[in-house]
Amino acid sequence: MNFNQSLLARMRMAGQSWLDAQTFTLPGNDSMNTDQLQKLTAVTELIQRTLNENLPGLAKAEQQAGFASPGQYAASPEQPLHDVNPRPEKHLEKKSQGGARYQPHIVDADVTPAEKSEAGRFINGNYSNAHGKRGYKLYIPSSYTGQALPLIVMLHGCTQGPDDFATGTGMNLIAEQQQCIVVYPAQDQGANSSKCWNWFKAMDQKRDQGEPALIAGITREIMANYHIDQRRVFIAGMSAGGAMAAIMADVYPELYAAVGIHSGLPFGAARDLPSALAAMRGAASQSKTSSSGAAIPIIIFHGDQDHTVNSKNADHIMTRYLDNNPSGMLNEQKESGYGKHGRRYTRTHYAKNDSSGQAGIKSAHAEHWVIHGAGHAWSGGNSQGSYTDASGPDASSEMLRFFLSQVALP
Repeated sequence: MNFNQSLLARMRMAGQSWLDAQTFTLPGNDSMNTDQLQKLTAVTELIQRTLNENLPGLAKAEQQAGFASPGQYAASPEQPLHDVNPRPEKHLEKKSQGGARYQPHIVDADVTPAEKSEAGRFINGNYSNAHGKRGYKLYIPSSYTGQALPLIVMLHGCTQGPDDFATGTGMNLIAEQQQCIVVYPAQDQGANSSKCWNWFKAMDQKRDQGEPALIAGITREIMANYHIDQRRVFIAGMSAGGAMAAIMADVYPELYAAVGIHSGLPFGAARDLPSALAAMRGAASQSKTSSSGAAIPIIIFHGDQDHTVNSKNADHIMTRYLDNNPSGMLNEQKESGYGKHGRRYTRTHYAKNDSSGQAGIKSAHAEHWVIHGAGHAWSGGNSQGSYTDASGPDASSEMLRFFLSQVALP
């Protein structure tokens, strides 16, 4: 293997940082305080980023040989609080046969050239209030002429951003087809070095405080600037974004009509970094945080082989929803099926019986999708985006189908 001088320099820097990190010792109970975790996080991120950017061939060879991928260890106490599975190789620069380098073009949705020519606008925006400021990107379908449309708020995961998340989920294309407006708030790297939404901080779990106030502010700004059907405003997220979507659903139940959580965690799962790491491993929440009691309809997706956020979290989310459901006892129905490329899933519907006692006639109040064999990735997503699994059922289409079914149009 030939190492260039830049790579060697970066690896020497990572090695020195690792040696420096050894100057602290673990307490007798094998726990780390926040400062120690942050030191180790910085070192691990540097090493991981160096390997991902410079040794894609080695990482691929190890996976083919059966070695554990980096994402398999993300839930251990020694790992940083962010998604560590490497991005798909399509994000890396590659050499063409002529030796020239090129960067693959990333589009806002997985569409054909003909569809692209009819697509709407994907524009930048900024929002600020007393709690800070955040950028966002807004998708406006080509059919929009001022009529009332649904709004979907999409919260990206760690290390992602609006463009990457829009690409991976393909939500813009679906919104174009279904005539929806979509907004993608962007986490600021100054607020979190890995661009995670700070779902595990107490100050960011409260109404009209911190990041919830910013996300709600963005939602209301779009509702004020465009003709949005206030009955059909929905929120969804992936990983850290899914955890933040759960918070938003709980503290702003009057603002959102339904919530979608993919590979996320329940509201109140953590109050600081150590408890966040425990929650990601699947530990039940010890938080005394009470629910608003106004549970809104919810759809959950989670891979049962997720080694970054344990799938037990999906069970915790659903248990919490059922405990706080204002509609009373819900009937449970299970079904199994296969995604478009063979990934098996189990879907559980929760709905009230109709007047004749037959379940499933009305729209489900909740759905829980378990994607068998899937890891920490958006089910049915576009492989041009990070953290996607094209072999599973289409989470974006299913979420939007579930969302729109919750509100009967006149």
